[in-house]
Amino acid sequence: MSNKPKTTMYKEEVEKKQQKSKDVQINIYPEVTFHKVSRYIYSQFAEHLGRCIYGGIWVGEGSKIKNEQGIRCDTIEALKKLSLPALRWPGGCFADNYHWIDGIGPRKKRPRRYNLWWNQPETNQFGTDEFMLLCRLIETEPYICLNVGSGTVEEARSWVEYCNSTQSTAVVQMRKNNGHPKPYNVKFWGIGNENWWCGGNMRPEYYANLYRLFATYVRQTAGESVKLIACGSHQDIPHWDERFLEAMKGAYNLVDYISLHIYSRVDGSDINFSEEEYYSLIASIDVMDKHISRTIELTKAFSSYGHPIGVVMDEWGSWYKEAVIENGLYQQNTMRDAMFAAATFHCFHKHANGLFMTNMAQTANVLQALILTKGQHLIVTPTYHVYEMFRPHQDGKLVACNITNNPVLTLPNGKEQEAISVSVTSSEAENELFLSILNLDLHEDFTVTFRLYIESQWEIIQVRRLTTKDIREHNTFDEPRKVWPEEISIEDIKREHRMNLPPHSITTVRLRIL
Repeated sequence: MSNKPKTTMYKEEVEKKQQKSKDVQINIYPEVTFHKVSRYIYSQFAEHLGRCIYGGIWVGEGSKIKNEQGIRCDTIEALKKLSLPALRWPGGCFADNYHWIDGIGPRKKRPRRYNLWWNQPETNQFGTDEFMLLCRLIETEPYICLNVGSGTVEEARSWVEYCNSTQSTAVVQMRKNNGHPKPYNVKFWGIGNENWWCGGNMRPEYYANLYRLFATYVRQTAGESVKLIACGSHQDIPHWDERFLEAMKGAYNLVDYISLHIYSRVDGSDINFSEEEYYSLIASIDVMDKHISRTIELTKAFSSYGHPIGVVMDEWGSWYKEAVIENGLYQQNTMRDAMFAAATFHCFHKHANGLFMTNMAQTANVLQALILTKGQHLIVTPTYHVYEMFRPHQDGKLVACNITNNPVLTLPNGKEQEAISVSVTSSEAENELFLSILNLDLHEDFTVTFRLYIESQWEIIQVRRLTTKDIREHNTFDEPRKVWPEEISIEDIKREHRMNLPPHSITTVRLRIL
């Protein structure tokens, strides 16, 4: 038996099996386009959990931290730059024990509750009107998850009425008395959360009966324009989706989307991880890929002409051993997380013909967060930069492309993974193409050449890159810009249409067709 450490043996095995050619060609076919990459794929999720809301978003109007009506100004500034299409709230597991009426009206009179699932007090200082204020300030759309597990149909229906109705009713008058005369017009409504577990440990058939009831009253209150999202499965209970949809026979018009939850959990730490654990995280994307593909095909089978049923992945992201209930599911965010997020978005782009929205968990201080706060200080994470760099993909059309001579990695699960991943979208209005290119290899750099199969002339107009010397590097409150995107000089690239891709790097390229 060898005495070599497991990670060393794995590295040697990978090096033996890798193709070492460094001359890679990216072939792009601008005139061959597929589906639109919905901007909602780049949405987010904020739950009353740990320090996501209290401390990360809400500090109160009396705080010494600069705020806009109680919401942190630095959080507003950071999130607004991302052009987040939608924000899911109030949960998560918290949603099925949340009663919206506790969170409106004068804050001094709001009742204190206990956060049943996340073992912390709930002051209800941040409620519906504060959430709508946040959405307005960061210019995003609200996505509200209704309480099915411990709530009532009338409670859910009244919440929809509070947010969307213009009728002369007591509920609408409450909203007006709270200083909000105009309706919020919330478009996205989730009917419960994880009802196979924290939302009630239900069977799919029982949940389907409740869904019919809740959805009927929500739809009647809000009208046909709202989109209703049903609780779907995770990778260990794929049978849930089919059983739920079978039980919805005769009422498929009430289901606009079915949601999936998939977290990628690997052995090891958020910071002190091995190379094998990095590749294991990348390999875990294959689970999402297969589960999304299966669910899209299933929903198509239950769709009808004029009423397609789509898929939403409204919880996803990395989850390490450091993130536990005791610390509010807080974990550090390294360059590994940025690579994982970018590679996952490439997977989502591929499935965007049926995948409408995804919401990473979570916005602040929880799991694969975009921002981390500590008192009056705020830093952004490597994952934040992926959202910022990939903004041009939103609502772009997926463009045909392939890679010649792509090096191959052997992953810990025994499967092979191409080292270079590329996704291309087009913007007809700007006559531009936008490329995101990943080098997933931890050690090898590669030279890529661009080739566009089009008669028109074209040029590279911008190149940006996110990379680090070590995959474990991350931003801290002492070094807040340690992991930061850089602009790459394009003079040589424009001349030869070639560039170098460093190890574990994310590169974005804007091309203009002349």
